[in-house]
Amino acid sequence: MIFNNITALYVEDELEVRNTLSSMIGDMFQNFLTASNGKEGLEIFIENKDTVDIIITDINMPELNGLEMIEKINEIKSIPIIITSAYNDSEFLHQAISLGVSSYVNKPIDVKVLFEELKKACEPLLLKQELQTQEERHVNQQLEAAKFTAIGQLSAGITHEINTPLTFIKATFEMMQYDIEDLEQSDIRTSLLNDAKTINDGIVRMENIITSMKEMAQKSNEKKESVNIYSTLITALVLTFNKSKHISNVYINDEKFTANSSKDKLSFMAKVQIQRIEQVWIIIINNAMDELQKYKDFNDRKLDISIESIDNKIKIKFKDNAGGIKDEIIDHVFDAFKSTKESSGMGVGLNIAQKIILENNSTIKAYNENNGAVFEIILQ
Repeated sequence: MIFNNITALYVEDELEVRNTLSSMIGDMFQNFLTASNGKEGLEIFIENKDTVDIIITDINMPELNGLEMIEKINEIKSIPIIITSAYNDSEFLHQAISLGVSSYVNKPIDVKVLFEELKKACEPLLLKQELQTQEERHVNQQLEAAKFTAIGQLSAGITHEINTPLTFIKATFEMMQYDIEDLEQSDIRTSLLNDAKTINDGIVRMENIITSMKEMAQKSNEKKESVNIYSTLITALVLTFNKSKHISNVYINDEKFTANSSKDKLSFMAKVQIQRIEQVWIIIINNAMDELQKYKDFNDRKLDISIESIDNKIKIKFKDNAGGIKDEIIDHVFDAFKSTKESSGMGVGLNIAQKIILENNSTIKAYNENNGAVFEIILQ
């Protein structure tokens, strides 16, 4: 299946042509719907408007011709449309262009030509789906990291609070056991010793639980590897592009980022946990976008990212012009649940980012500069 997750609607009134083409390209799509005329094509589209991704249609058809059908479909949804027709009158072509038709394939249909036009039309859809898949995967990773970080912090707090009284209970109980063992032989002594064993088993279980909670709070098994940090920044920008493109221009080393920016243009190698470090960039970029969308107009907003090598270390700076971090939060910007934001948070997100950076034996700090917030990371 070449066009994964793509649903196509093919509208053609000639049964033989419809069946032949369907058998040749239908299996390339996740779903391939057919209609025998423009009226039926419109009805099928309306029934499946949330899932149909592309339309292939003839023009000269009974009841409702192709252009009339396209015009009505455009009132419902903007969608790639490929025309297959022997009709090539200039007036018709102008009308097709005005309706936003993606491309035109002459009849008799050359399947290779049609296939190339389908690839062109479906490429943005497939790219969007891939970005959404990657974004969902990273969001899920971020949620998992947030969950484990919160559990880890809770575990650390619980173990600290429990460990002191448990130590006291254990020491006191050991002294009590000695006192019981010093008693003269009797049924009461035997009963007390049996009860003491049960209590001691419970104390040992509590110690084991506390030890496990400590390990959970500190453990990180992901291996570090040598990667191009510039490439990880581009990956993070691609994954956040669906959000950032509506909010702010983004620049990396003074060049405007686009979805086509090369990952290999620059090289800054460091040994890090690659998925975790990309997660840090995504958290910081999303944090900046949340603030920038409250500030000025699109053309006045800006996120500058810079990366450079200094003394065998790599310094990455994220600087926006959204007014800076508020005084009441700046000293606690990496503390969990300290956010003053109405939407997704400075609190847990930046706390996760700090934890990841520290796990990579590096540093992160936040400060204000020229009416904007700066997050500066130095990778060792």
